[in-house]
Amino acid sequence: MRLRVLLASVLVAATLPVVLVAGPASAHDVLVSSDPAADSSVSGDLDRVTLTLSEPPLSGLQSGIVISVTDAGGTEHARGDVSTDGNTIGTAVDLTDAGSYQVRWRSVSVDGHPISGEYAFRSTGATAPAPSASAPSSSATAGTPAVGPSPSATATEVAEAQAPAAHQHGAATTIWLLAGLVVVALLAVLVTRLVQRRRGAAPTAEDDR
Repeated sequence: MRLRVLLASVLVAATLPVVLVAGPASAHDVLVSSDPAADSSVSGDLDRVTLTLSEPPLSGLQSGIVISVTDAGGTEHARGDVSTDGNTIGTAVDLTDAGSYQVRWRSVSVDGHPISGEYAFRSTGATAPAPSASAPSSSATAGTPAVGPSPSATATEVAEAQAPAAHQHGAATTIWLLAGLVVVALLAVLVTRLVQRRRGAAPTAEDDR
């Protein structure tokens, strides 16, 4: 009797570590975190959804890993195949519109059992780029006519260009007029002297007597 109890105690002691180790190993993997997080609100462009599991997916069963991202109308926004990096799985997405999105995922646990889940998040939509201050808009460039010289500015430039020529012409006229007056004055003086000389040389009637 004592021998049987002793053998049973030895068997229990021997199998207990195996049970304690096999218990966690046979547990299914679980979702630890996600980006975007469940029930969160994201702003701006979102180009990827990633999920972090408690253990890496079972290797060799890539086809069993799926991530789907749909909007309220059921349109699929996941793009390309699902990638794995350790215990992280992810897929590229194309989200530009504001609204609520549903993430549904499926993977294969290390114990070979399929695991899945789903959650929702909200997007406020893509952020519009700010206009550049240095680059003028095409409408402003097309609508603004080329600025040319105004008629008044052209007339002023012509008048300013002609002013020196008119001044030179007036100066030349004045010089010629003064020269003509000098010549007339000299001629008048010569004529006067010649008349006086002739009068002085002509004999008077009293001298003839």
